Amino acid sequence: MRERVCRSAAWLGVSLDPQANAKHGPRISDPQSAVDVWVIPTNEELMIARHALRCLEG
Repeated sequence: MRERVCRSAAWLGVSLDPQANAKHGPRISDPQSAVDVWVIPTNEELMIARHALRCLEG
């Protein structure tokens, strides 16, 4: 997924380091990239659950 996103952002100067991406970062852009690309661990399911709970609680 990260590779596809970075490929689509190549027009912005994003250049992916395949080895760093395979190791899951934390930095996955190669030295020639115009911008730094970082892997930021997230837990989307937990955040969605928290927001849903807040909505239900009013």
